Amino acid sequence: MKFDIARQPLVPAFMTLFALAVAAMCAGIPVPDTETSGAVREALPLLGGQLARFQAAYPVWSKFAAGFMLLFAGMCTGRISIRYNLYTVGTCLPIPLYAIVACGIATGGNYLAGFAASMLLALATKNYCRAFCNGYGFDAIFRASLYLGLMPLIYAPALPLLLLLPLAVLLFRRTFREVVVATAGLLLPIFTACYVSWGSGAEFTAPLVTVGQSAIEGMPLQLFLDIPLPAFVMAGGIVLLDLTALFFFLADIYAAGTKPRFILFYNIGILVLALTLLCSPAATPEAFALLAVPSAILIPVFFVRIHRGMALPVYLIFLAAAFAGIFLQYYICLLYTSDA
Repeated sequence: MKFDIARQPLVPAFMTLFALAVAAMCAGIPVPDTETSGAVREALPLLGGQLARFQAAYPVWSKFAAGFMLLFAGMCTGRISIRYNLYTVGTCLPIPLYAIVACGIATGGNYLAGFAASMLLALATKNYCRAFCNGYGFDAIFRASLYLGLMPLIYAPALPLLLLLPLAVLLFRRTFREVVVATAGLLLPIFTACYVSWGSGAEFTAPLVTVGQSAIEGMPLQLFLDIPLPAFVMAGGIVLLDLTALFFFLADIYAAGTKPRFILFYNIGILVLALTLLCSPAATPEAFALLAVPSAILIPVFFVRIHRGMALPVYLIFLAAAFAGIFLQYYICLLYTSDA
């Protein structure tokens, strides 16, 4: 019996996710460049700065925390596809695809903040999908907006992803009452930060200014000039798979039901915003972890629609490239340490 990668069951999917997470935490953590560390820290204000300091003070615990975030976000992303039957076939393929994208391109020196932001995006996506229901979905849309509002406090370049709230409201046809609740959840984290800032004697608007400045400082497309060539090639391959999956989806748009179709449309919006984020001036390699969420949900459309004889080699190539990228970062770390 031939193994069909498009209908991958839970056990091998989780084992692949676990293997990539362990490899990334053990061998794929790069050494931050002292010349660019200041610019990277500017992209991590407020809560992101706290995570960066925790990572520097407790590297072992940081790796355990980052590994847990990878596992949690991967399973959360996979659950979305299973719960809403996005591909008309039962598959857990988004689970390993999340790790392939999140770990295989470029981890980044401040990996803890990057994986935390990616986990929040996965939770926000999961709860926005839950809010797409008959009747009111106050609880789900509030929690989704709360997770979304926390993201810029951890990783400032993620600020454009706040547009996911109006996108969810329009696509999932939420009521005005739910919009008010969602707006409250979105603004709660930043207003809490402003209140803490004011209570500590600083300006009330200081966190707003800090996040805004951190999100626009730098030069556009600088990220692609800083990452190594293998990571650039891997990123290009992932984007090519995303675009191919998008083509297959639009070519037979009514193959899925109404709810799966709108959820896939929503993830296309996340993909567009994530790609825009990568081109922003303040983007750092940690932003690739955010690309993992929409890519993991959209790419299975490609694997489901093509012949399984072609799907398996393509999947294995990207899986091998992800492991190779992880260990390549390890050897770069060794060269960096020996030169120092």
